[in-house]
Amino acid sequence: MAIIFESLLLEAGVLAACIITAIYFYFKRSWIYWKERNVPYVEPTFPFGNFSDMALLRKPIGEVYKNLYDQLEGEKYGGTYMFTKAGFLFRDPEIIKNVLVKDFSNFHDRGFYMNEEREPLSGHLFLLPGTKWRNLRVKLTPTFTSGKMKMMFQTLVDCGQELGECLTETANNEEVIEIKDVVARFSTDIISSCAFGIQCNCLKNPDAEFRKWGRKIFELSIRGFIAGLVMFMTPALADKLKLKQFDTEMSEYFLKMVQDTVSYREENNFKRNDFMQLLIQLKNKGVVDADIKNDHQEGHTTVEEKSDDTKLSMNSLAAQAFVFFGAGFETSSTTMTFCLYELCINSEIQDRVRWEIDEILEKHDGKITYEAVQEMEYLDKVVSETLRKYPPLPILNRECTKTYHIPGTDIVLNKGDLTVIPVLGLHHDPKYYPNPEKFDPERFSEEEKAKRHHYVYLPFGEGPRICIGLRFGLMQTKVGLISLLSRYQFNVSKETPMPLAMDVKSFILSPVGGMHLQIKKRVK
Repeated sequence: MAIIFESLLLEAGVLAACIITAIYFYFKRSWIYWKERNVPYVEPTFPFGNFSDMALLRKPIGEVYKNLYDQLEGEKYGGTYMFTKAGFLFRDPEIIKNVLVKDFSNFHDRGFYMNEEREPLSGHLFLLPGTKWRNLRVKLTPTFTSGKMKMMFQTLVDCGQELGECLTETANNEEVIEIKDVVARFSTDIISSCAFGIQCNCLKNPDAEFRKWGRKIFELSIRGFIAGLVMFMTPALADKLKLKQFDTEMSEYFLKMVQDTVSYREENNFKRNDFMQLLIQLKNKGVVDADIKNDHQEGHTTVEEKSDDTKLSMNSLAAQAFVFFGAGFETSSTTMTFCLYELCINSEIQDRVRWEIDEILEKHDGKITYEAVQEMEYLDKVVSETLRKYPPLPILNRECTKTYHIPGTDIVLNKGDLTVIPVLGLHHDPKYYPNPEKFDPERFSEEEKAKRHHYVYLPFGEGPRICIGLRFGLMQTKVGLISLLSRYQFNVSKETPMPLAMDVKSFILSPVGGMHLQIKKRVK
């Protein structure tokens, strides 16, 4: 019996060795894709290609792509491999301009897996491809005009007022707080009100249900990580396995909440100045009401109703509200977090931006108005430099949707090739930003901006797929910072992470473990 068992073990060992060897040579054969096309590439290693650090959760995806960008120094582009899947990385800003704008028709899709029939919440503007994306973008663009921003502005101010007030006792005691959670609750209150018409009061109640589900959107389990890899590597297999991007319970919660909100408003003829009301207009009319250009009042004119096939379905309405919530609260809160961190390290910059806030608010009778925020030029520089150093989306994905010959080269990209623009790498390239680790808002003076190529600063993307909510996001971020800096002073503490470490499980650039800062009542 022992001899038979040993023989079986030996056979199993030989079989395993043969399988591993076959897999190894399959990988090696796959890894000549870019070499055969004369494309410079970063040498891959078995089995993860160029993404060992990401696959083993040692580095976040943005940092991995920044390292690849650095390794390709001197090249305008380069090839990468995730396992056996080839990817293409753009480095040259002029080529990036072509990809995002001039030759957008060749790169209009992001290349992410989605299935809106199985997962209705995935049918949102960020993920949709081709014609579906274009048609929806046209519908949604009028919802983010300056007039619509002004319409929602008071909600931002009210939440900012509550943000300032909720920290009064903490500041009086000069305590150390985890500021990322605080500003995330602030932005959640804003988005829940503007996107869903719900007053969830997360600032007063950190355990509010809406905040719980907001956190869950960005939680990444090992199971979710593996499912994400399958969706990226083999979308067809993901379809067969019926894999989902979102937790089923979370999806059901958001879908039901939107349906209940829409039903209540329609049955009771209830209207609010928020994003949800604009989506309801798209559902019922196919268009949003136009802004009245009047210096004395904000309002709307009615427009001709569209045909049924141009109207937003309930599932599509829910998907847009969902992505507005998810993208809006997380990106703004991380930007505020990084900004306050840098202002603690650079106290002279904190003093200067506070002085500007005081000066301009005084001109506006101490009130945060839409016009006052627009006048704060130094605050704008500070936020721009924060987004330069810590772009929330550290990479931009684009799928080549038809054969593309890169101008001025012999390189041809095929339909289906996945490409990446490493935003974090561009933002930290000393060619464009000398001493890139230094926090210097003057990089965004008009003189300095004129010296740089426009396409080396891409915190919101660029071209037709530029972030549709960038103005809202910037406004939300600035109102939050004004509400805090006008009242309080922030300093580093013993618990403040220095140097910063980023969360390896987050696609959005985010500090691991939060951000602990000391808060004090400011002395005027």
